[in-house]
Amino acid sequence: MLKLTNIVKSFNSTGKPEDQLTVLNGLNLTINDGEFVTIIGQNGSGKSTTMNLITGVIFPDSGTIELNGGDITKEKEYSRARYFGRVFQDPMMGTVAEMSVLENMEIAIRRGRRHSPIRWGFKKQHRELFINALKEFDLGLDKRLNAKAGTLSGGQRQALTLLMATMPQLPSHKSIRKDYVKFAYGDKEKAKEEVENAYKEGKARFLEKKKEILADKSLKKAEKREQIREAFNRFDNEVRKFDVTKPLLLLDEHTAALDPKTAKRVLTLTDKIVREKGFTTLMVTHNMKDALTYGDRLIMFAGGEIVLDVKGEEKKKLKIEDLLNRFETVN
Repeated sequence: MLKLTNIVKSFNSTGKPEDQLTVLNGLNLTINDGEFVTIIGQNGSGKSTTMNLITGVIFPDSGTIELNGGDITKEKEYSRARYFGRVFQDPMMGTVAEMSVLENMEIAIRRGRRHSPIRWGFKKQHRELFINALKEFDLGLDKRLNAKAGTLSGGQRQALTLLMATMPQLPSHKSIRKDYVKFAYGDKEKAKEEVENAYKEGKARFLEKKKEILADKSLKKAEKREQIREAFNRFDNEVRKFDVTKPLLLLDEHTAALDPKTAKRVLTLTDKIVREKGFTTLMVTHNMKDALTYGDRLIMFAGGEIVLDVKGEEKKKLKIEDLLNRFETVN
């Protein structure tokens, strides 16, 4: 769950009091797990500012931001990276042009994780995951793993960015244990004791098994490596049962720069990914038809406030004319 409480955010480009611009003034917004929310509003209404606050690009002047019960208001952008996948309007922003499709995707799956440059490499299981995922897009990207991202069309690059933003994350054991306590409801000391004991016991079993395998003279080196890998995977799976990371997908007008045919394809893929993977999703759009077609909840911003918030049957009954009339009354 994502919760913004009494958020105030102002900007001042000159430093003069008369030039103070309050974009958000006491914003309250709660997004429940699994919701697909479409957000509309005129330029300057606070939509993108809200996205930037959620991801830590900027910080609120006052108010709090909570994710899964943990306060992330003052956390920096890089430390929040593994909790959010974001796709921007510009297809060029989500990928590194001079890196290959494979390299971009490898970076995405490590999002928010610390790793040593000397240990950089590509895992076989990752490559297979990437190929299978790219095939779903039916854009030929699965055959262009070694192509530079900068050589792709705008639609291909935006599709790649969408896939990267929804890439399953594999946080480190340390991050899993830390987040389990951070996002625990109730007694955090008890949660810490629970996860640390499980980790220590699991690690001890793995090390004991590893010692046993290495001492077995009947096994060849390759067999030992395989059995140690299997033992570690069992330990790894035990730890990942404590992974409470529930990533949010943030789509900031992600089809606005695409031609209608490509935009339709990317939106169809978006809806498919969100539904199949159960992502909690916020999609900003200026296209009112798309806002009504996609998602199960619709929010309208005006003057830094939420002036319309509908879902379910109430949203299904809305028509474009209803939104236009609402725009006229609040702007």
